[in-house]
Amino acid sequence: MMIPLGILLAGCAEIGMAHRPLEADLPDRYSVLAPVKAPTREDTEWWRNFNDPVLDQLVVRGMSDNLSVAEARARLREAEADARGANVPVSGNANASVRAPSNVSESGEFSINGQINLAGETGFRSRAAQARLEAAEFNTIEARRTVLSEVAQAYADLRFFQSSRAFRAQDLRSRQRTLTDIETQLGAGAATRLDLLRAQSLLAETRAEIPQLDARIIQTRNRLSTLLGVPVGSLGMDLGYRGQQPMPKGTIDAGVPADLLRARPDIRRAEQLYAAAVSEVGAADAARYPSLNLSGLISAPTNGGSRTETLLAGLVMPVFNQPALLAEKDAAAARVEQTYLQWRIAVLQAVEEVENAQTLLTSARKSVAAAREAVTLNRQALDLSRELLSSGGNITVLDVLDRERALSSSRTALAQNTRDVASAFIQLYVALGRGHPLTVDRMPINQDAATVSSRDELSVDLMSFQ
Repeated sequence: MMIPLGILLAGCAEIGMAHRPLEADLPDRYSVLAPVKAPTREDTEWWRNFNDPVLDQLVVRGMSDNLSVAEARARLREAEADARGANVPVSGNANASVRAPSNVSESGEFSINGQINLAGETGFRSRAAQARLEAAEFNTIEARRTVLSEVAQAYADLRFFQSSRAFRAQDLRSRQRTLTDIETQLGAGAATRLDLLRAQSLLAETRAEIPQLDARIIQTRNRLSTLLGVPVGSLGMDLGYRGQQPMPKGTIDAGVPADLLRARPDIRRAEQLYAAAVSEVGAADAARYPSLNLSGLISAPTNGGSRTETLLAGLVMPVFNQPALLAEKDAAAARVEQTYLQWRIAVLQAVEEVENAQTLLTSARKSVAAAREAVTLNRQALDLSRELLSSGGNITVLDVLDRERALSSSRTALAQNTRDVASAFIQLYVALGRGHPLTVDRMPINQDAATVSSRDELSVDLMSFQ
C-alpha cells in the first residue's frame, strides 16, 4: 500500500520566503552622454583601442597567469563540489560487517541509516548551493575584470613615468645649455653671479628628479611582474620606452544604466548571493518540520541459510529545539536583507563609476589638447628667449630660466593628462563591464540527483517492511 507522507505537511504555513524581485530605480541615460555606435570588437577587447602590441601581450598573459584569477578558479571548483554534494537528497551512513562467534556459523550484515526532511530542506540547500556556485563563477569573472584593469593601468603608469623621465632628460640638456650660455655671459660681464647660481640650482633640481622617476619605473615593472604571476625581474618582455604614451582612439558606446545589471559581474554575483540567502531561509524553515528516518538491515549466513531483510521508518519532529531553529530562520532572513542591500549598493556604485569615468575622460581629453598647445608655445618662447639673450636683446637671464620652468611644467602636465585619458578610458570600459566573457568553463552539476522541495510528496511502500 502507498501512503503519501506529504499529507503530514498539510495546513503548514508556506515554507521559506518569497524571492523579492531585484529592481533598481535607474535613470534612462547617463548625465554625461557618450556617442552611440554599433558594437565592435574594440568594445569587447577594448584595450586594442590603444593599438599597442605590448599592452595586448600583457593582457593575454595577465588573464592566463595571474594568481588572483587562479585563486578565484580554485574557489569556483570548491563551489562546484559543494553544489554536487548538496544534490544528494538523503543524509546518513552505511556499514558492513562479518561475524563469526564460537560454535556459530559465520554471517554477514549490511546496515544503512538515512534521513529525509519532508519539508524540502535538501531542495532548498541544493538551490542555495547552486546560487553560490553561480556567485563563484561571477567572482572568477570579476577577478579577471580586476586584473585586466590593473594590468592596463600599470602599463599606462609605466609609460607615464618613462615619458616623464624622458622629459626630465630633455630639461637636463636644456638647462645645461642655459648654464653654459650664462657662464659665457658672466665672463663677458653680461650676467651676474646670482644668475649663475639660479641656473646651477635649476640644473641640480632636475638631476634630483631623475632618480625618483627611475625608481618609479622599476616599481611599476615589478608590479607588472606580480600581476602576471612571475617573480620580479623575470617578466621576459621588452618594456623599454618607445617615445609615446598609450592614447586610446575612437568613441565609446556607454549604453544605458540598466545595461549594467547584466554586464557587471559584481552585480551578478550580488544577485546570486541574494538568491542563495533566500534559499537558506527556506532550508532553515524546513528544518523546523518533521523528517523521515530510514534504517535497514540485511543479514545473510555465509553457509547458505535464509537471508533476513529489515526496513524501518520513523518520523522525527524537532520539538525541544524549536526556539533555536526559529532563531536560525530569523538570522537567515536578516542575511537576505543584507544581501539585498549589498546588491543595491553594487548597482549604485556601478552607475557612479561609469559617470565619474566618463567625466574624467571628457575633461582629460580637453586637458591634453590644451597641454599640447602649451608645450608648443613654451618651446617657441624658450627658443626666442635664447636668441634674444645671445644677441644682446632686451631680455634677462631670469626670463630664460622662467621659460625653461614653464616648458618643463607644460611637459609634465601633458604627460599627466595623457595618463589621465588612458586611466579614464580603462576605468570607463571596466565600469561598463566590458572586456570579459560572462561565463567560465566549469564542471556540469548533476541535475538528475533527486531533491526534495517544499512542493514534493514522498511515498513509502509499507509492504516492503518486515
